[in-house]
Amino acid sequence: MYFEDNLASQGTSFYLRDESDNASAVMGLIFEKMKLRGWLIQTDQRILRDYACLAKDHFEGHKGDLKFKAEKYRMGFKIEFFQEINTVNRSGGYYDFDKLKLMPYLLRLSFLTELKHIKETCKAAGYLDQSKPVTVRAFDKVMDHIKSSCHYKEGKELPEYEVPSYNSKDKDGKRIRNGEVKYFRDRKGCLQRGIVYHNINNMWWVILHEYNYRNIASFEFFDLDSEENRKRKLIKKSGHHKPAARIKFSEPVAAQISKECKSIGKEGRLVKANEMLSKLYKFDWTSRFFAFELKANGRLSLIEIESKAWGNHKVHESPIKLSLYGRTLPMSSTESYWVKALREYVVHGKRTITEWFCKDSNGQGPDAHYWPEVRKIAWEIGALAS
Repeated sequence: MYFEDNLASQGTSFYLRDESDNASAVMGLIFEKMKLRGWLIQTDQRILRDYACLAKDHFEGHKGDLKFKAEKYRMGFKIEFFQEINTVNRSGGYYDFDKLKLMPYLLRLSFLTELKHIKETCKAAGYLDQSKPVTVRAFDKVMDHIKSSCHYKEGKELPEYEVPSYNSKDKDGKRIRNGEVKYFRDRKGCLQRGIVYHNINNMWWVILHEYNYRNIASFEFFDLDSEENRKRKLIKKSGHHKPAARIKFSEPVAAQISKECKSIGKEGRLVKANEMLSKLYKFDWTSRFFAFELKANGRLSLIEIESKAWGNHKVHESPIKLSLYGRTLPMSSTESYWVKALREYVVHGKRTITEWFCKDSNGQGPDAHYWPEVRKIAWEIGALAS
Protein backbone atom coordinates (compact mmCIF):
# COMPACT_ATOMS: atom_id res chain seq x y z
CA MET A 1 0.00 0.00 0.00
CA TYR A 2 1.57 3.24 -1.10
CA PHE A 3 0.97 6.61 -2.71
CA GLU A 4 3.05 8.88 -4.93
CA ASP A 5 2.95 12.19 -6.78
CA ASN A 6 4.62 13.24 -10.03
CA LEU A 7 6.02 16.60 -8.96
CA ALA A 8 9.45 15.46 -10.14
CA SER A 9 8.21 15.59 -13.74
CA GLN A 10 6.33 18.90 -13.30
CA GLY A 11 3.02 17.07 -12.95
CA THR A 12 0.17 17.69 -10.52
CA SER A 13 -1.17 14.17 -10.05
CA PHE A 14 -1.55 12.10 -6.90
CA TYR A 15 -1.84 8.32 -7.10
CA LEU A 16 -2.76 5.83 -4.38
CA ARG A 17 -2.48 2.08 -4.84
CA ASP A 18 -4.15 -0.42 -2.53
CA GLU A 19 -5.18 -3.96 -3.44
CA SER A 20 -7.76 -4.03 -0.64
CA ASP A 21 -11.11 -2.26 -0.57
CA ASN A 22 -9.80 0.43 1.76
CA ALA A 23 -8.82 2.86 -1.03
CA SER A 24 -12.42 3.92 -1.60
CA ALA A 25 -12.84 4.82 2.08
CA VAL A 26 -9.57 6.80 2.06
CA MET A 27 -10.71 8.70 -1.02
CA GLY A 28 -13.99 9.55 0.70
CA LEU A 29 -12.10 10.76 3.78
CA ILE A 30 -9.85 12.96 1.61
CA PHE A 31 -12.88 14.51 -0.08
CA GLU A 32 -14.59 15.20 3.25
CA LYS A 33 -11.52 17.03 4.54
CA MET A 34 -11.21 18.95 1.27
CA LYS A 35 -14.81 20.12 1.62
CA LEU A 36 -13.99 21.44 5.08
CA ARG A 37 -11.17 23.46 3.47
CA GLY A 38 -13.58 25.09 1.03
CA TRP A 39 -13.62 22.69 -1.92
CA LEU A 40 -16.79 22.11 -3.95
CA ILE A 41 -16.81 18.48 -5.12
CA GLN A 42 -19.26 16.69 -7.39
CA THR A 43 -19.56 13.93 -9.98
CA ASP A 44 -17.65 14.66 -13.17
CA GLN A 45 -20.37 16.26 -15.28
CA ARG A 46 -18.87 15.34 -18.65
CA ILE A 47 -18.65 11.67 -17.68
CA LEU A 48 -22.18 11.83 -16.27
CA ARG A 49 -23.46 13.26 -19.55
CA ASP A 50 -21.58 11.03 -21.97
CA TYR A 51 -20.85 7.85 -19.98
CA ALA A 52 -23.43 7.68 -17.19
CA CYS A 53 -22.54 4.11 -16.23
CA LEU A 54 -19.01 5.25 -15.30
CA ALA A 55 -20.01 8.40 -13.43
CA LYS A 56 -19.93 6.80 -9.97
CA ASP A 57 -16.12 6.53 -10.19
CA HIS A 58 -15.34 9.98 -11.62
CA PHE A 59 -15.27 13.24 -9.67
CA GLU A 60 -14.35 16.87 -10.12
CA GLY A 61 -13.97 19.85 -7.85
CA HIS A 62 -12.73 23.40 -7.54
CA LYS A 63 -11.61 25.90 -4.96
CA GLY A 64 -11.34 29.30 -6.58
CA ASP A 65 -9.24 28.90 -9.72
CA LEU A 66 -7.66 25.61 -8.62
CA LYS A 67 -9.48 22.56 -9.97
CA PHE A 68 -9.12 18.80 -9.98
CA LYS A 69 -10.46 15.67 -11.60
CA ALA A 70 -10.38 12.34 -9.81
CA GLU A 71 -10.92 8.75 -10.85
CA LYS A 72 -11.44 5.72 -8.64
CA TYR A 73 -10.03 2.33 -9.65
CA ARG A 74 -10.45 -1.14 -8.22
CA MET A 75 -6.95 -0.94 -6.73
CA GLY A 76 -6.72 2.73 -5.85
CA PHE A 77 -7.47 6.19 -7.17
CA LYS A 78 -5.94 9.20 -8.89
CA ILE A 79 -6.43 12.93 -8.30
CA GLU A 80 -5.10 15.40 -10.87
CA PHE A 81 -5.08 19.16 -10.26
CA PHE A 82 -5.10 21.85 -12.94
CA GLN A 83 -6.04 25.46 -13.69
CA GLU A 84 -7.49 27.38 -16.62
CA ILE A 85 -5.67 30.72 -16.27
CA ASN A 86 -2.33 29.97 -17.93
CA THR A 87 -2.77 27.17 -20.46
CA VAL A 88 -1.14 25.93 -23.66
CA ASN A 89 -3.47 23.23 -24.91
CA ARG A 90 -6.50 24.74 -26.62
CA SER A 91 -8.69 22.06 -25.04
CA GLY A 92 -7.90 23.40 -21.57
CA GLY A 93 -5.44 23.19 -18.71
CA TYR A 94 -6.40 19.61 -17.84
CA TYR A 95 -4.75 18.46 -21.07
CA ASP A 96 -1.53 20.44 -20.63
CA PHE A 97 1.84 18.89 -19.98
CA ASP A 98 4.00 20.46 -17.24
CA LYS A 99 0.92 21.53 -15.30
CA LEU A 100 2.96 22.55 -12.25
CA LYS A 101 5.25 24.75 -14.32
CA LEU A 102 2.30 26.50 -15.95
CA MET A 103 0.48 27.23 -12.70
CA PRO A 104 0.54 30.87 -11.53
CA TYR A 105 2.61 31.30 -8.38
CA LEU A 106 -0.22 31.58 -5.84
CA LEU A 107 -2.16 28.70 -7.37
CA ARG A 108 0.98 26.58 -7.26
CA LEU A 109 1.34 27.29 -3.55
CA SER A 110 -2.33 26.42 -3.00
CA PHE A 111 -1.86 23.16 -4.87
CA LEU A 112 1.27 22.21 -2.90
CA THR A 113 -0.55 22.96 0.37
CA GLU A 114 -3.48 20.80 -0.70
CA LEU A 115 -1.16 17.99 -1.75
CA LYS A 116 0.52 18.15 1.65
CA HIS A 117 -2.86 17.72 3.40
CA ILE A 118 -3.76 14.76 1.16
CA LYS A 119 -0.43 13.07 1.88
CA GLU A 120 -0.83 13.55 5.63
CA THR A 121 -4.25 11.90 5.48
CA CYS A 122 -2.84 8.93 3.57
CA LYS A 123 0.13 8.56 5.92
CA ALA A 124 -2.22 8.55 8.89
CA ALA A 125 -4.12 5.72 7.18
CA GLY A 126 -0.93 3.65 6.99
CA TYR A 127 0.23 4.25 3.42
CA LEU A 128 3.87 4.71 2.42
CA ASP A 129 5.07 7.72 0.42
CA GLN A 130 6.98 6.50 -2.66
CA SER A 131 7.13 9.83 -4.48
CA LYS A 132 10.32 10.57 -6.37
CA PRO A 133 12.42 13.37 -4.86
CA VAL A 134 12.03 16.70 -6.61
CA THR A 135 15.37 17.68 -8.11
CA VAL A 136 16.24 21.08 -9.54
CA ARG A 137 19.74 20.76 -10.95
CA ALA A 138 20.27 19.07 -14.30
CA PHE A 139 23.03 16.81 -12.97
CA ASP A 140 20.76 15.41 -10.25
CA LYS A 141 17.96 14.83 -12.75
CA VAL A 142 20.27 12.98 -15.14
CA MET A 143 21.63 10.80 -12.34
CA ASP A 144 18.07 10.00 -11.27
CA HIS A 145 17.16 9.04 -14.85
CA ILE A 146 20.19 6.75 -15.08
CA LYS A 147 19.79 5.05 -11.71
CA SER A 148 16.01 4.61 -11.93
CA SER A 149 16.23 2.94 -15.34
CA CYS A 150 15.58 -0.79 -15.56
CA HIS A 151 18.82 -0.99 -17.58
CA TYR A 152 20.94 0.42 -14.77
CA LYS A 153 24.07 -1.47 -13.75
CA GLU A 154 26.33 -0.62 -10.87
CA GLY A 155 28.75 2.13 -11.88
CA LYS A 156 27.00 2.91 -15.17
CA GLU A 157 27.35 6.64 -14.54
CA LEU A 158 31.13 6.52 -13.99
CA PRO A 159 33.74 7.52 -16.62
CA GLU A 160 35.38 4.09 -16.60
CA TYR A 161 32.12 2.30 -17.44
CA GLU A 162 32.51 0.63 -20.83
CA VAL A 163 29.61 1.43 -23.14
CA PRO A 164 29.53 -0.91 -26.19
CA SER A 165 31.37 0.65 -29.12
CA TYR A 166 28.34 0.51 -31.41
CA ASN A 167 26.52 2.83 -28.99
CA SER A 168 29.39 5.11 -28.06
CA LYS A 169 30.95 6.53 -31.21
CA ASP A 170 30.52 10.13 -32.31
CA LYS A 171 30.03 11.25 -35.89
CA ASP A 172 33.78 11.02 -36.52
CA GLY A 173 34.10 7.52 -35.03
CA LYS A 174 35.67 8.62 -31.73
CA ARG A 175 34.77 6.78 -28.53
CA ILE A 176 32.50 8.67 -26.10
CA ARG A 177 32.84 8.24 -22.34
CA ASN A 178 30.75 9.36 -19.39
CA GLY A 179 31.65 12.80 -18.07
CA GLU A 180 33.28 14.04 -21.28
CA VAL A 181 32.53 17.41 -22.82
CA LYS A 182 31.17 16.88 -26.33
CA TYR A 183 29.88 19.26 -28.96
CA PHE A 184 26.75 19.02 -31.10
CA ARG A 185 24.47 21.26 -33.13
CA ASP A 186 20.90 22.25 -32.44
CA ARG A 187 18.16 22.16 -35.06
CA LYS A 188 19.31 25.55 -36.39
CA GLY A 189 22.90 24.40 -36.80
CA CYS A 190 24.26 26.42 -33.86
CA LEU A 191 27.21 24.95 -31.97
CA GLN A 192 26.42 23.70 -28.46
CA ARG A 193 28.28 21.66 -25.89
CA GLY A 194 27.62 19.73 -22.72
CA ILE A 195 28.75 16.98 -20.38
CA VAL A 196 27.54 13.58 -21.57
CA TYR A 197 26.33 10.47 -19.72
CA HIS A 198 25.09 7.30 -21.36
CA ASN A 199 21.34 6.75 -21.31
CA ILE A 200 20.27 3.72 -23.37
CA ASN A 201 21.32 2.28 -26.73
CA ASN A 202 23.02 5.12 -28.65
CA MET A 203 21.24 7.89 -26.72
CA TRP A 204 23.18 10.08 -24.28
CA TRP A 205 22.12 12.60 -21.66
CA VAL A 206 23.78 15.99 -22.21
CA ILE A 207 23.98 18.48 -19.33
CA LEU A 208 23.93 21.88 -21.03
CA HIS A 209 24.14 24.01 -17.90
CA GLU A 210 23.11 23.92 -14.26
CA TYR A 211 19.39 23.58 -14.92
CA ASN A 212 19.01 22.23 -18.45
CA TYR A 213 19.77 18.92 -20.14
CA ARG A 214 18.88 17.04 -23.31
CA ASN A 215 18.90 13.56 -24.81
CA ILE A 216 21.11 13.30 -27.93
CA ALA A 217 22.13 10.42 -30.22
CA SER A 218 25.82 9.50 -30.22
CA PHE A 219 26.27 10.18 -33.94
CA GLU A 220 25.44 13.87 -33.39
CA PHE A 221 28.47 14.48 -31.14
CA PHE A 222 31.89 15.67 -32.26
CA ASP A 223 35.05 17.43 -31.07
CA LEU A 224 36.43 20.75 -32.28
CA ASP A 225 39.16 19.08 -34.32
CA SER A 226 38.27 20.30 -37.80
CA GLU A 227 37.37 23.57 -39.47
CA GLU A 228 33.80 22.42 -40.13
CA ASN A 229 33.29 21.31 -36.53
CA ARG A 230 34.58 24.64 -35.22
CA LYS A 231 32.06 26.73 -37.14
CA ARG A 232 29.75 28.56 -34.76
CA LYS A 233 26.82 27.93 -37.08
CA LEU A 234 26.61 25.37 -39.85
CA ILE A 235 23.71 25.86 -42.21
CA LYS A 236 22.74 22.87 -44.30
CA LYS A 237 22.07 23.40 -47.96
CA SER A 238 18.41 23.97 -48.64
CA GLY A 239 16.48 23.97 -51.87
CA HIS A 240 14.11 26.54 -50.38
CA HIS A 241 16.79 29.22 -50.80
CA LYS A 242 17.08 28.67 -54.54
CA PRO A 243 15.24 30.86 -57.09
CA ALA A 244 13.99 27.71 -58.84
CA ALA A 245 12.07 26.81 -55.68
CA ARG A 246 9.86 29.89 -56.13
CA ILE A 247 8.85 29.19 -59.73
CA LYS A 248 5.09 28.95 -60.17
CA PHE A 249 4.37 26.67 -63.09
CA SER A 250 1.58 27.85 -65.36
CA GLU A 251 -0.99 25.19 -66.20
CA PRO A 252 -1.65 26.55 -69.73
CA VAL A 253 2.10 26.48 -70.44
CA ALA A 254 2.34 22.97 -68.99
CA ALA A 255 -0.50 21.86 -71.26
CA GLN A 256 1.34 23.30 -74.27
CA ILE A 257 4.53 21.47 -73.27
CA SER A 258 2.55 18.23 -72.95
CA LYS A 259 1.16 18.77 -76.43
CA GLU A 260 4.66 19.24 -77.81
CA CYS A 261 5.81 16.08 -76.03
CA LYS A 262 3.04 14.14 -77.72
CA SER A 263 4.15 15.45 -81.10
CA ILE A 264 7.82 14.42 -80.76
CA GLY A 265 6.84 10.78 -80.30
CA LYS A 266 8.29 8.03 -78.18
CA GLU A 267 11.84 8.50 -79.49
CA GLY A 268 11.88 12.18 -78.56
CA ARG A 269 10.47 11.55 -75.10
CA LEU A 270 13.02 8.76 -74.58
CA VAL A 271 15.88 11.23 -75.12
CA LYS A 272 14.38 13.68 -72.61
CA ALA A 273 13.73 10.93 -70.05
CA ASN A 274 17.32 9.71 -70.33
CA GLU A 275 18.56 13.25 -69.75
CA MET A 276 16.55 13.36 -66.55
CA LEU A 277 17.83 9.95 -65.41
CA SER A 278 21.34 11.24 -66.00
CA LYS A 279 20.63 14.27 -63.80
CA LEU A 280 19.16 12.11 -61.05
CA TYR A 281 22.32 10.01 -61.02
CA LYS A 282 24.49 13.13 -60.98
CA PHE A 283 22.54 14.49 -58.00
CA ASP A 284 22.88 11.11 -56.19
CA TRP A 285 19.11 10.70 -56.15
CA THR A 286 19.68 7.31 -57.76
CA SER A 287 22.64 5.09 -56.99
CA ARG A 288 22.72 3.67 -60.52
CA PHE A 289 22.86 5.29 -63.93
CA PHE A 290 19.82 4.02 -65.81
CA ALA A 291 18.82 4.64 -69.41
CA PHE A 292 15.91 3.64 -71.62
CA GLU A 293 16.33 1.94 -75.00
CA LEU A 294 13.95 0.97 -77.76
CA LYS A 295 13.94 -2.65 -78.88
CA ALA A 296 13.64 -3.66 -82.51
CA ASN A 297 9.93 -4.30 -81.97
CA GLY A 298 9.46 -0.76 -80.63
CA ARG A 299 9.00 -1.79 -76.99
CA LEU A 300 10.86 0.03 -74.25
CA SER A 301 13.71 -1.57 -72.31
CA LEU A 302 15.97 -0.50 -69.45
CA ILE A 303 19.73 -0.74 -69.06
CA GLU A 304 22.19 0.04 -66.27
CA ILE A 305 25.33 1.86 -67.42
CA GLU A 306 27.06 2.68 -64.16
CA SER A 307 26.56 1.98 -60.45
CA LYS A 308 27.50 3.47 -57.08
CA ALA A 309 25.26 1.12 -55.11
CA TRP A 310 26.49 -0.06 -51.70
CA GLY A 311 29.39 2.38 -51.88
CA ASN A 312 31.09 0.60 -54.79
CA HIS A 313 31.62 2.62 -57.95
CA LYS A 314 31.55 0.49 -61.07
CA VAL A 315 31.30 1.35 -64.76
CA HIS A 316 29.98 -1.62 -66.71
CA GLU A 317 31.93 -2.64 -69.81
CA SER A 318 28.65 -3.43 -71.50
CA PRO A 319 25.30 -2.15 -70.20
CA ILE A 320 23.29 -4.54 -68.03
CA LYS A 321 19.75 -5.18 -69.22
CA LEU A 322 17.14 -4.90 -66.47
CA SER A 323 13.50 -5.83 -66.15
CA LEU A 324 11.22 -2.87 -66.81
CA TYR A 325 7.72 -4.32 -66.57
CA GLY A 326 7.84 -6.68 -63.60
CA ARG A 327 5.71 -6.20 -60.52
CA THR A 328 8.85 -5.23 -58.63
CA LEU A 329 11.89 -3.83 -60.37
CA PRO A 330 15.47 -4.89 -59.43
CA MET A 331 16.30 -1.62 -57.65
CA SER A 332 15.39 0.43 -54.60
CA SER A 333 11.84 1.71 -54.14
CA THR A 334 12.96 5.29 -54.81
CA GLU A 335 14.73 4.33 -58.03
CA SER A 336 11.73 2.24 -59.00
CA TYR A 337 9.49 5.29 -58.59
CA TRP A 338 11.55 7.37 -61.02
CA VAL A 339 11.94 4.57 -63.55
CA LYS A 340 8.24 3.68 -63.56
CA ALA A 341 7.14 7.32 -63.76
CA LEU A 342 9.47 8.09 -66.65
CA ARG A 343 8.53 4.80 -68.35
CA GLU A 344 4.89 5.89 -68.48
CA TYR A 345 5.99 9.31 -69.67
CA VAL A 346 8.01 7.84 -72.55
CA VAL A 347 5.40 5.29 -73.62
CA HIS A 348 2.22 7.32 -73.22
CA GLY A 349 3.39 10.93 -72.93
CA LYS A 350 1.72 11.23 -69.52
CA ARG A 351 2.65 13.70 -66.81
CA THR A 352 3.47 11.11 -64.17
CA ILE A 353 5.97 12.74 -61.79
CA THR A 354 4.31 14.12 -58.69
CA GLU A 355 5.80 16.74 -56.37
CA TRP A 356 6.30 14.39 -53.41
CA PHE A 357 10.04 15.08 -53.54
CA CYS A 358 9.70 18.86 -53.32
CA LYS A 359 10.82 19.35 -49.72
CA ASP A 360 14.14 19.27 -47.92
CA SER A 361 12.60 17.32 -45.06
CA ASN A 362 11.36 14.30 -47.00
CA GLY A 363 14.28 12.04 -46.14
CA GLN A 364 16.41 12.52 -49.25
CA GLY A 365 19.47 13.25 -47.13
CA PRO A 366 22.27 15.73 -47.90
CA ASP A 367 21.28 16.03 -51.57
CA ALA A 368 17.67 17.02 -50.91
CA HIS A 369 18.46 20.61 -51.85
CA TYR A 370 18.48 19.61 -55.52
CA TRP A 371 14.69 19.26 -55.60
CA PRO A 372 14.06 22.66 -57.31
CA GLU A 373 16.28 21.61 -60.22
CA VAL A 374 14.64 18.18 -60.42
CA ARG A 375 11.17 19.70 -60.40
CA LYS A 376 12.16 22.23 -63.07
CA ILE A 377 13.58 19.52 -65.34
CA ALA A 378 10.44 17.40 -64.94
CA TRP A 379 8.30 20.40 -65.84
CA GLU A 380 10.41 21.35 -68.87
CA ILE A 381 10.18 17.87 -70.40
CA GLY A 382 6.43 17.71 -69.73
CA ALA A 383 6.54 14.98 -67.09
CA LEU A 384 5.61 16.96 -63.97
CA ALA A 385 2.06 16.34 -62.80
CA SER A 386 0.13 19.42 -61.73
